Amino acid sequence: MLERETDTIVQAIIERIPQTTGGSVSIKDILAADIPYAVKTFFRNDVETALLNEQRAYRKTSRFNLEHPEVRSLQYQINSILVLHYTFSTPDFLRQLSDIVHLTVNYLIRPQWTIVNVLFENEQSIPAHVLNRMLQYFGPYEYFKEITGRYLQDKQINTVSKESFKALIWKIDGEYIRRKSGDEIAKIVQPLYDFFDYPKKSGSYALPVKAVIRFFEDKGLIMVLPRLEGEIAQGRTDLTQKDLANLLEDARRTLGSFQAEHVESDDDELMARSMAHNSEPTAVEDKHLFNFESAIPESEKRRFIKKIFAHNEQTYSAALHAFNKITTWKDASKYIDELFIQYDVDPYSPEAKKFIEVILSLYHAKVY
Repeated sequence: MLERETDTIVQAIIERIPQTTGGSVSIKDILAADIPYAVKTFFRNDVETALLNEQRAYRKTSRFNLEHPEVRSLQYQINSILVLHYTFSTPDFLRQLSDIVHLTVNYLIRPQWTIVNVLFENEQSIPAHVLNRMLQYFGPYEYFKEITGRYLQDKQINTVSKESFKALIWKIDGEYIRRKSGDEIAKIVQPLYDFFDYPKKSGSYALPVKAVIRFFEDKGLIMVLPRLEGEIAQGRTDLTQKDLANLLEDARRTLGSFQAEHVESDDDELMARSMAHNSEPTAVEDKHLFNFESAIPESEKRRFIKKIFAHNEQTYSAALHAFNKITTWKDASKYIDELFIQYDVDPYSPEAKKFIEVILSLYHAKVY
């Protein structure tokens, strides 16, 4: 999903950024180029962070009053010049550009999932000032960092755990989308449409419906998923922003106000199911079970065990056994997210997308 479009964006950015005869690219040239705002934001903040880290290390050993107001004012001006004239070698620029674009795609489609796992990749808790700094890397969906920053400051929070941050941004998103119209919700998705409309900037780009589904799954807008899946069932593969606005408004009028669906105990229950895979189902359960494991071809099974479950067939079997007991696609989707987090799987890798596709098809077979 969207691999070809992502590669096109990377190539278009390369063509629009001038390189010196010595084979280097400056931040100044990146910021001046006709490229997506999200990419500019990430590059600039990455260089600013590197500079601040160097200066922080220097301050620890300096005998001078570097916190004097006049010194700080001058230092700010110097930092701006240093950042703008920082240069990457061409290989470093190309490597970082590819990483940034792919990360941005993940963030645009699944902002909550991506931002939690990027910020807390190596730690279960981080200082609040570090979290605020890292949030600046992500340009789109500004309300995330604005509301988070205000909350941390108002509550005078010094350290943030992964779980508390996850709960916080879920609440932020849930409150942000409440009582909005279909058109207003569709406008929230605009950064995603704009990013993939580059470099044409036609204003009429149509996103794959599957990408839109992943976006609303991330936000917990479960109520709109059947409508979107119904579009796919009728042969529709993509939606313009206008089409999406009309679909969402129709769903709101039919089903009521938009509200994120999230119950903390759901995740605990799903994890308990995965941990309890060795227990045999009762006779009553047997009548309702659909055997996911036996329905997956051997070739796909081997691929999933290798690429998703780290060569561990036992954990693969445990996961498939858990799917047997999950009764709704909402819970199945959440469980897939848990698996990808647990085994550090890129949700947009070919194997992950194939796994989702297979489970979804089997789930529909189970239901119908």
